[in-house]
Amino acid sequence: MTPVAQAVTEVETFGVELRLDGRKVLMRFPAAEVREELKGRVAFLRAHRDEVSDFLRERANPPAMPPGAYLVSWNLKEPPIAIEICSIVTNPALFARTTLEQLRIALAYPKRWVGWSVPQLIDRLAQVGVTVEIESKGGER
Repeated sequence: MTPVAQAVTEVETFGVELRLDGRKVLMRFPAAEVREELKGRVAFLRAHRDEVSDFLRERANPPAMPPGAYLVSWNLKEPPIAIEICSIVTNPALFARTTLEQLRIALAYPKRWVGWSVPQLIDRLAQVGVTVEIESKGGER
């Protein structure tokens, strides 16, 4: 993980929301105390504004789909997102990427348990705004 990615992840863990407005990076803090506590990290992010912008833009792009899965839509919702089965998502892009990796493994190795069934993984993706379809055995969607 790059220093910029690490700093972004760290401030997001504290509930700070980073968004892009063109090339401008906007930060929203959950409380003034958090801003004060993260003063050093925020200064680092401001000093690396272009790299932070590039990182956020790249993170927002959809990853490659697992073989056998097709991206229908990638419209990530704003965090926090409550997932129906015991989860609160604060980083939808990271959640979508890791869930797609679980889907890739589930499709490539059907007998390997990844914690969720293929339909459950598809449902979890839909809950954060990602729609995928699975290719049928005959090669059709």
